[in-house]
Amino acid sequence: MTDLLFNLQIDCESTQFALQNPELGERAIRGLGEMLAETKTKGTFLVIPGDSAAHARIYEDLASAGHEIGLHYHPWIEGRSEFLGFEGPEAQRELLSEGIDRHAQAMGVRPLAFCPGYGSANDSTFGVLEELGFTHGLVSIPTRDLPQCACVWGSSPLDPHYPHRYNKSLVGDVNFVDLPPTIDPQSRMWGGAHPQDLRVELVDAKNHFYTIDKAVRRQLRDQTPLVQVHAVTHNIFEFNDPKNFRRETYFGIVEATRKIAERENLTFRGVTLAEMAERYRMEVPHQSGQTQELVLDVSGRAFAKS
Repeated sequence: MTDLLFNLQIDCESTQFALQNPELGERAIRGLGEMLAETKTKGTFLVIPGDSAAHARIYEDLASAGHEIGLHYHPWIEGRSEFLGFEGPEAQRELLSEGIDRHAQAMGVRPLAFCPGYGSANDSTFGVLEELGFTHGLVSIPTRDLPQCACVWGSSPLDPHYPHRYNKSLVGDVNFVDLPPTIDPQSRMWGGAHPQDLRVELVDAKNHFYTIDKAVRRQLRDQTPLVQVHAVTHNIFEFNDPKNFRRETYFGIVEATRKIAERENLTFRGVTLAEMAERYRMEVPHQSGQTQELVLDVSGRAFAKS
């Protein structure tokens, strides 16, 4: 029986300037830990350096419970340019090296998972991530079109993949597994600039059901290497409150995914993003020099030669 892999990614940024509420952040991650245990699911906590310093012991406890801790990064929080995708490779290398060092100082280990704020990246980013030792994470947000945030992803792959070394929207040979969030490309928000994604706080569980259902049906139809659902949230909500709407929404997302898995004769399996990336590497071994295969209509060339 095929597995349906399910992950909840939590971008942790309660100490950022606009919020500056580490107490809320602590309540949120404690509540999320309880929710994950109750639903038998796993979380990947991607943490800005300020949050890793403020809550290191709690993240250590979460890691001991089988969850994953990685790096989330907003350059503006560190007093630099607003978005990572505005920077060239040297500046990205410098910024992220500082983030890695601060994370390692707080947590005692270097992060392997990474997510940039706003999904901001450019054609240099994946190569820099590989060079710095990151192995996987959420970088791309397919079909999001926010040039003001250097977040322009067009028709980039909807599913886990190795990115292209010189074009962030293509499949290639960078030794980093990009794990996009689950989205519905046809349902548009923010004036059409953003797809409905499986962000817990975005809509209610009923709406999320349709996004999950469409994504799973598409993956089964296309026989993708993995069947997976990747949800996202932030540690800036009262997930410790049993009556919190977003907490209830997460339980609804898990219930919906389990029902869809049962309907499709799939085995629901909660995983970290590290485990999802490892499964992808097993199914699609990394090869240097691989590029996305393009099928082009070249029939017109015959007329050009005549």
